[in-house]
Amino acid sequence: MITVFAAVLTFAALLLVAGPASAHDQLLSSDPEDGATLDEQPTSISLTFSAPPLDTGIEVTLVGPDGTTAQGHDIQVTDEVVTAQLAPDLPPGKYDVAWHVVSSDGHPIEGELTYVVEGEAEPTDTAQPDAAQPADATDQPSMPTELAGAGDGAGLSGLAVTGGILASVLVVLGVVVMMRRKILENDKLRQANEPDPEDPDAEKPNDNPEDKPKP
Repeated sequence: MITVFAAVLTFAALLLVAGPASAHDQLLSSDPEDGATLDEQPTSISLTFSAPPLDTGIEVTLVGPDGTTAQGHDIQVTDEVVTAQLAPDLPPGKYDVAWHVVSSDGHPIEGELTYVVEGEAEPTDTAQPDAAQPADATDQPSMPTELAGAGDGAGLSGLAVTGGILASVLVVLGVVVMMRRKILENDKLRQANEPDPEDPDAEKPNDNPEDKPKP
């Protein structure tokens, strides 16, 4: 009986000694809470522990909806509360938060939590050309009309120039034909007025018989 009682006392003593040595600080709450859904992005994350953690080796990392990571900055420790400031331009969506602190007994501890920020993502610049495309499409049909008008004017001008050139060519040909005809007539008259070398006494067609001297 005494042996059993001694064994129970020894086991209880071991539990009392091992308990404080193995007990680390624990996360009691967070703001935002794990799994919370928010209307807007928080400006900071607060972690409340069972004992004041050491003000060293503290990290708060966020993984956003687009897969990019962001670090909490300006981290402060006030008693049991660790507060990390967040960037103000984080987009809405789901965030996974991983934290790492050093507990009051010097052992590092870590954990994770998630929260969701509701809201619509801002439109990107790639959607703007699609909105402007109908306006461009309405302007395009006017271009062939203007070009067609310009082409008709150019065609009429070309016909007028061609007609003027043909008329000028015809006038020049007419003048050449008339001059050629005049030259041929003059040549015939000159040949008719020249005396025949075989008959010097032959009368010229234009000679007047009365003008010849009488024998």
